[in-house]
Amino acid sequence: MRAYRSPCMHCPCWQMRRQLIHDDEPKRGNIGMSATYTNATRQELPQRRHVLDLIHQMAVSVHDYERGMIPLELIGVQEIGFDHDAGAHREGNIPVTVTKDTSVSEKSVQDEAGSNYTATNHSGAANAICCNTDGGRLDGCLHYAYRSADGTASADIRIVVKEKSVLAYVDAKLANESLFGKQSYFKPEAAVTVSFGHPVHEGYMANYRHKDWWTRPHFGPGWDTLPRRTQSLVWRTAPDQYLYLLPVCDDRCRTDLQGDDSGLQAVVSPLILGHDSIKALAFSLSWGKEPYEVAEKASSDSLHALNREHRKGKAYPPLMEYIGFCSWDAFYHEVHAGGILEKAEELKLLKLPVRWFMIDDGWLDVSEMRLQSLKPDGNKFPEGFLPVTCQLKEDYGVDWVGVWHTIAGYWGGISQGSDLAARYGEFLHETRNGRLIPSPEQSKGFGFWDVWHRKLKEQGIDFVKVDGQNSITNMTMYNMTAGEAAAGAHEALEASVYQHFEGNIMNCMGMGSENVWHRPVSSMSRNSDDFVPQEAGSFKEHALQNVYNSYYHGQFYWGDWDMFWTSHEDALQSAVLRAISGGPVYFSDPVGTTDPARVWPMIYRDGRIARGDLPAQPTVDCLFRNPNTEPIPLKVWNRVGPSGVIAAFNITLDDAIVKGTVRPSDVPGLEGEAFVLFEPLTRKVRTLQRGEELSLHLQPGEVAVYNVIPVQKFCTPIGLTDKFLSTHAVLQIEEHPQKTAVRLVEGGIFGFTADPARSVKAIVNGLEARVVRSGELCEIDCCEIEGEPVIEIFQEFKV
Repeated sequence: MRAYRSPCMHCPCWQMRRQLIHDDEPKRGNIGMSATYTNATRQELPQRRHVLDLIHQMAVSVHDYERGMIPLELIGVQEIGFDHDAGAHREGNIPVTVTKDTSVSEKSVQDEAGSNYTATNHSGAANAICCNTDGGRLDGCLHYAYRSADGTASADIRIVVKEKSVLAYVDAKLANESLFGKQSYFKPEAAVTVSFGHPVHEGYMANYRHKDWWTRPHFGPGWDTLPRRTQSLVWRTAPDQYLYLLPVCDDRCRTDLQGDDSGLQAVVSPLILGHDSIKALAFSLSWGKEPYEVAEKASSDSLHALNREHRKGKAYPPLMEYIGFCSWDAFYHEVHAGGILEKAEELKLLKLPVRWFMIDDGWLDVSEMRLQSLKPDGNKFPEGFLPVTCQLKEDYGVDWVGVWHTIAGYWGGISQGSDLAARYGEFLHETRNGRLIPSPEQSKGFGFWDVWHRKLKEQGIDFVKVDGQNSITNMTMYNMTAGEAAAGAHEALEASVYQHFEGNIMNCMGMGSENVWHRPVSSMSRNSDDFVPQEAGSFKEHALQNVYNSYYHGQFYWGDWDMFWTSHEDALQSAVLRAISGGPVYFSDPVGTTDPARVWPMIYRDGRIARGDLPAQPTVDCLFRNPNTEPIPLKVWNRVGPSGVIAAFNITLDDAIVKGTVRPSDVPGLEGEAFVLFEPLTRKVRTLQRGEELSLHLQPGEVAVYNVIPVQKFCTPIGLTDKFLSTHAVLQIEEHPQKTAVRLVEGGIFGFTADPARSVKAIVNGLEARVVRSGELCEIDCCEIEGEPVIEIFQEFKV
């Protein structure tokens, strides 16, 4: 029998909260606690207070399928596994009053992960949340016990304390006294609701599922407008103080956030009938001084708890380092062998080094939206794929050819009466409405994918795009738990992909949390709804989704920001958006319409992309504002080695002129105090201090790009000035007393800035080269040079 403290005013946790809120200065004489603040402690104090408020204000209810919603009462709080003495003399701890209730004996408790904790009546968990500033390891948790008035329902919430974050586990039960009586069981949706009231905020941004498979941002004034099925929530409590609440989907349950008149809620759903007990890792809550660090912290801790990898631990797909072509918007369902080769011939004549082709939907043998066989449609590819893949690779310089299919085989699954179903039935699963799909059980589902992918590999296929991924939840709902079906399906699929295609997979239509949390090793996933070239103004929603979705989705995957048309009213904006995304770049122009001028600023001669280091994200100043409805630019940042890049777009729905600013500090983590800002679209160069800002005005449809480069001692290399991400071309910089040496990816127009008071001489690969100066910008033409040119820049004071 666990012993709980009554949640009364004498509880150390509540004493802690009162002191945090009311005490302005440290008091001496507390048990073993330092009586000094550090600056970091003072700055983080309000954040910890908000965390405590959120935790202590939790109200819990459960939803019985027959009886409806049952409110629960907090009956006690238990602390597990905190060693007060170990942290007693840490520099920077906030002094608190610690009391011990020795009436409860210590005992060993086993947690979900198998760790042994010691249960005592200390206030260590609250101390850890409020006081730890040294980044040390914390081992312990707060255990909140809730019970219904009649004793038939209960919920325990375990708050596991990490460095600057907590993990929340839910364990809920409904009492069933007799197996022969009517049984109580949880409702599949919103079986447990944790309510947080109305947390104080200065603005929030949520990512919610507006379709089963896509998310988009929501910007709040109040918690009552927070949409259902919210999968990520960040809010600012004060300047430079952020909290991040991340609901988790583990193998048993999916947690979503939502709001109503009562405030912010987390709802836990097993999505299956008949359960009278629920155990789940429900959410992670993190705090910090930057919105990007809190998202990474919560995601990393949650993924680690589930034995999953954060994106930083995954490899970027090598083939996606190169420019590609997708057949979808070029041919739609009428894709065929002749059309693919005709497009390849066009690109060859344009001398565009496209390195991969994706044959999208339209190639399969289907009837009534169901897959009939594993072969291509005989009318469109009469000789199969092999002649096409061979010709692409031998005659057109294409290294990789991919094909599209869905996670169900095709949109409606697999045809019941087909030879395919008869031959491979042991690997298939029949849903309750009679659909056949590859089995969501890993061992069975792998059998189907293994057969199909082996056949595709034999036909010269090198990778796959797998669409419709959230359909696996819809097709197995109420039959399997929320995470169980997705985990099994993805494990089966990816095992085959790694066996036959070296892990090269593009995940698509899978932004629902069941998919996001349960792909075992793949590292790339679509980041938004589709690019729709025929829909006027669609770029505005497309850009909004991609940039803000990347805030949370980029913690899990490298985002695929979808294809685009190079000949289109939004072609320049679309190209810049893909260039800064940090993900793949590929286009889908119909035959005869590709514009090379929109492609070259993103790639090198061998087709490699000048790609950012990270999934791009919104800058802090627009993180909590909606650039669709406010007259502000949508600003996006990324890193390129020691430099940064910012892109700004006008995506207002009413086509107004937007105004804003650009600052070097818009890019987190840049070192230095002075920066060169280079605009490749206008070829303008400016030097700004870290805190300075540049005014920005954008007309409807206009876009701006700024490379943000730390100023060097003698000259500052800008890179290749015809690339959107100019500094990506700089491989190496060496500064010597009399010169600066720069090695580039390839030849081109090389730009740099130099002291106007000095004369400049340049040598390229041992030969003197002409330097053209225009204001602060100096340029050298290296276009004729093959390989990696080395440029030496000498400066002398003018006489």
